[in-house]
Amino acid sequence: MTIRAVFFDFGGVLLQFMDGIDHAAIEERLNFPPRTLFDCLYRESRYRDYQVGACTEAEWRQSIRVAAVGKLGEQRARELLQAYEQAERPLNPHMMSLVGRLRDAGYATGIISNTIPGLMDRLKAEKPEMLPLFDVFVGSGDLQIAKPDPGIFRHALNEAGVEAEASVFTDDVRAYAEAASSLGMHGFHFTGYEQFVVDLNSIGVDV
Repeated sequence: MTIRAVFFDFGGVLLQFMDGIDHAAIEERLNFPPRTLFDCLYRESRYRDYQVGACTEAEWRQSIRVAAVGKLGEQRARELLQAYEQAERPLNPHMMSLVGRLRDAGYATGIISNTIPGLMDRLKAEKPEMLPLFDVFVGSGDLQIAKPDPGIFRHALNEAGVEAEASVFTDDVRAYAEAASSLGMHGFHFTGYEQFVVDLNSIGVDV
């Protein structure tokens, strides 16, 4: 079946880093062990609840602070979280150029992201240049379904009006790409721009 739509994860694919932030650079600059920031933000907080709408933003942020203070103490926790809030969140320029070429070639494009509620509002405020490049925006926090649940992929397919076999999805988490594949989508584990171009070419998408 001819490919008609290409869907992308957001963090780690369209953004250069998993959540847009270079955690390693912050940890090195502040002399924290690797994964300190990731653990405070995602592993030891209520992030899993928040990404499906099961707690409020205030509750999630409070849980981050509790985790950071418990791990680092008040002063060091403040330094870490302030550095995170102030950090830039750069897009991957190669991937954004690819999205533009896909659009020009007539493919529908979309984002399927496990993220906190308010995906569209954040993009409008922080990355407005992205809005014209995508037809579909699906965030787990707004839909209250997170990858790898098949419902989030089905929702994106319905929004784009395409069948699974006519679509592509790429994610830097292998299990999520495999979940898309299990529905009949062409799921590719994202390891970099060059490999993804090869993946697209392998199914007849010439970009």
